[in-house]
Amino acid sequence: MSRTEHVTIVGASLGGMSLAQELRRLGYDGRVTLIGAERTRAHYDRTQLSKDLLTGRAEPESLYLATEDEIAGLALDLRTGRRATGLRTGEGSATVTVDDGSSLAADVVVIATGSAARRPRFPSDLRGVHCLRSLGDGLALRAALADAKDVVVLGAGFIGCEVAAAARELGRKVTVVDVQPVPMHAVLGPVVGDHFTRLHRARGTVFALGTGVDGLVGDDQVRGVRLTDGRVLDADLVVVGFGGVPETGWLEGSGVAVDHGVLCDDAGRTDVPGVFALGDAARWYSPRHGGPVRSEHWNHVGLQATVVAENIVAGAVSNGSAAAARLDELPSFWTDQFGTRMQLVGAPAPDDRVHVLAGEPGESGLVAVYTRDGRITAAVAVDAPRALVRHRAQVAANAPWPPAP
Repeated sequence: MSRTEHVTIVGASLGGMSLAQELRRLGYDGRVTLIGAERTRAHYDRTQLSKDLLTGRAEPESLYLATEDEIAGLALDLRTGRRATGLRTGEGSATVTVDDGSSLAADVVVIATGSAARRPRFPSDLRGVHCLRSLGDGLALRAALADAKDVVVLGAGFIGCEVAAAARELGRKVTVVDVQPVPMHAVLGPVVGDHFTRLHRARGTVFALGTGVDGLVGDDQVRGVRLTDGRVLDADLVVVGFGGVPETGWLEGSGVAVDHGVLCDDAGRTDVPGVFALGDAARWYSPRHGGPVRSEHWNHVGLQATVVAENIVAGAVSNGSAAAARLDELPSFWTDQFGTRMQLVGAPAPDDRVHVLAGEPGESGLVAVYTRDGRITAAVAVDAPRALVRHRAQVAANAPWPPAP
C-alpha cells in the first residue's frame, strides 16, 4: 500500500490527542489534522471532573495533559471549535465534512468523537439541572455546588457516585436515585455494589434505589424530583448521570458500520479501509468476550491510541491486511470516593459469583474475586493495590476457582 500522507482525527480529547502524540512518537511525519468540538484544549484528565475539580482540590490548569508548547511541537493542523458533519468514503480515501463548510480528504480517518450525555426522557431544561461531560460542565457544576442546599444525583454509576461523594465532602445534602438495587450494579454486581451503598450511607448520602424518575418539579428553577414511586425529593441542584451515548450520528450514510458505537476489529479498524475508531465512540472486538465491547474507561483509550498509531505507521489500514498491533489488554478501572480507592481488573458480569477474600463491604481493605463457570473473571480491591497485583495474573489466565492448593 502507498504511504499514508494525511491522517485526519475527528475528536481532540484524550483519544484523539493521544493518537496524534503516538503518531509523532513513532516517527510519522505526514500531515495530521485534528478536529475538536471544544474551543480550548480538550486534552485534559476527565477523571478529575467528578472528583477534585468539584471539591476545589484541583484547578483547571492542573488537569491538562499537554502544554500549549507541547501541542505546538506536534505540528498539527488543529481545528478547534469545529464539528464533523459527515464522512464520505470510497476510492482509497475518505473525506470529512465540517460544520464551517470545509471538506478534508485524507488517506486515513480516525473517529474519536467520544460520547454525549444521555438525556432523560422528561424535560430537563430548568435552571439548576447539570450534566458532567466536559471541563466547562465541571466548572459550572462546581459554581452551582457553592450555593446548593439539596442535591439530587440521577444515576448511581461511577460518575454519579463520585459527584455525590464530592457534594457530601462540601457539606451538601445529597440523595442518589437509581432503578437498580445497589450502586453500579451493572458493572460490579450486588455484593461489591453494596460496598458503595455502605460507604456512602456511613458518610450521610441518602439513596433512593429501586425507583425511577418521573420528572422534575419547578417552573424556571428546579425545585424537586418526582419519583416513579410517588415521592418528591427537594432539590435545588440536580445532576443527570444516566451515562453516555456514542457521538456517531454524523456517520450516517458513510458506510461505516455502527451499532451502539463504531464496530472495529481488535486493531481498531472499521469495515471501511482507511477508517479507524477509538475511545467512547467505538466498540472494538474483544477476543476475551468473543464480540465487540465499548469501553469508556480512561486508561483503555490510551492503549487503543497506541494500537491505532502502530497500525497506521505500518500501513495496516484495512481489516483484510495483517495488523501490526492488536489490543488484548485486561480491562481495568478505578474510582476514588471519600478518600478510598477501588480498583478492578477484568470484566465481571452482574450475575458472576463474588468471593470476598479479605475485609467487608463498606470498609477499606475489601478484596474479592469474581468467578463464572468455575473460572476467575475479575478481581477488585479497595485500598489494597498489592492484593490486586497478586490476583491480576489469575484474571489474565482465566484461572480455575478455587485455586489449586
